[in-house]
This record gives sequence, C-alpha cells and structure tokens, in this order.
Amino acid sequence: MVDAAANEPRLTGTVPLYKNVEPLNRQKHAKYGVNTVTQPFNFLKDWHFVPAISAEFPLACGSYPIIFLGEKKMPILVMGLRQGSNVFVSADGQFDSEHYMPAYVRRYPFVSAANPNDQPSTVCVDLDAEFVVTENSERPFFDANGEPTEYTRQAIDFVSAFENDARATEAFVERLVALDLLEKKDVKVSNPDDPENPVTVAEYFGVSSEKFDALPAAKLKELQSNGDLAHIISHMISLQRWDRILRRTSNLAAAQAPVQA
Repeated sequence: MVDAAANEPRLTGTVPLYKNVEPLNRQKHAKYGVNTVTQPFNFLKDWHFVPAISAEFPLACGSYPIIFLGEKKMPILVMGLRQGSNVFVSADGQFDSEHYMPAYVRRYPFVSAANPNDQPSTVCVDLDAEFVVTENSERPFFDANGEPTEYTRQAIDFVSAFENDARATEAFVERLVALDLLEKKDVKVSNPDDPENPVTVAEYFGVSSEKFDALPAAKLKELQSNGDLAHIISHMISLQRWDRILRRTSNLAAAQAPVQA
C-alpha cells in the first residue's frame, strides 16, 4: 500500500518567509484572495537574507552583497547582518523602493512544491501571509466559475519562471564548484574594546579574485558564451555593498538606542 501522504506535493527544508503553505485548490480556496494592507512587507522585515537566482545578479548587485552559503553554496542576497533585522524594510513594513526588489520576495505568497515521481510541481500559497484573506478579497484567486483569475495566472507563470531560473542557478553554482572558484571569505569590523582584533560579522563563500584572474582565455570565453561571466562579475561587484549593510545596521542601532537623560 502506498502512503497517501507520499502523493502530496512537498516543500523540503526551511523555506525563508513561508509559514503555512498549502497547494492552491479551486475548491478549498474558492473564496480566497489577497487584499491591500498598510504594512505590505511585514513578512520580510525579520529576514536578513533571501535566496537569489543567477539571472537577477546584474540587477541586484547594485543593492546587496550576493554571497554563497552552506554546503550547497546557495546564492543569497544579504539584507541585514542579524536574524530578525532587514535593514531595507522599515518598522512600519515598507520596503526601500530605491533598491532592487528580489524575485524571491516578488513571488511571495506563492511557491512551487515538488511532486513525487517526477510529476510537474504544484503551485502553493502561504495562507498565513498577512494579505491573504478567506473571503471578500480585492484580488481573488479564482473566479465564479472556479477558474484562476488573471492575478493567479500571472502568479503561476512567475512561480514557473522562478523555478526554471532556480534550476539554472543550481547548474551555475555547480560550474563554479567544478572550476574551484569559490573560497571562504569574511567581513570584519573594528573592535573599539580591542583595536588589534577586529570582530568577524559575516562568513560566506565567494569567488576568489586570484583564481578568477588565473583562468585561461579559452575558459573566460566559454564563461562569456554561456552567460556565467556576467553573473560572476556581478557577484564580485556586489561585495562592495557590504559597506551599505554595515552602515545601515549601525544607523538602525543608533536610532533604536535609548535616549540618555
């Protein structure tokens, strides 16, 4: 006998931002939809990073450090130094519109979940998203006939495109690893209590400038042809954005410090 649960779509591991994910269902969610809220990015303000796709590196590199984390070297966009503090989202849930909006954030509250037996992924929705409502929505998921609305169709298309980009990103990382271009890096800040021993505030993997510069011309031409070169250069440029993260973190701490009497 096959366990019924084995046939259900699944999300594996910890998925940043998402809490209560269910497959989108035209019967169960017939009256569901989304409403405008006064603090639209509350869901993001406690996350100091989000996963990135390689296609957005050239757009994101002007706003955030793009780094690689963990055993799988997952690329992420750094949006703060500490868990629970996104320095691009204000206390009242507004996003700093002068900076690039990550694709991962634009996808929320939708997400894809893998199906067993290599079946197509299922589109899911986070029912705990503040702007998802159970009835009388401004933008319903389904129309009166139970068909996806234009809003939902656009969301499904975006989720599908993101999934394709995520697979391309995994392949990109595999090529970086095969070329042995990634090395451990860190970010240090001065320690006022011990000036000779700065404090490490971040550790990650990044492309080694020395290894990149040592690549033969033929390999560089190959990287240019397959698009990897633009992604690598965007990543390397993005590391200059650490100064912005440090400055915003410092400014936020100063603003939150109690006023001395």
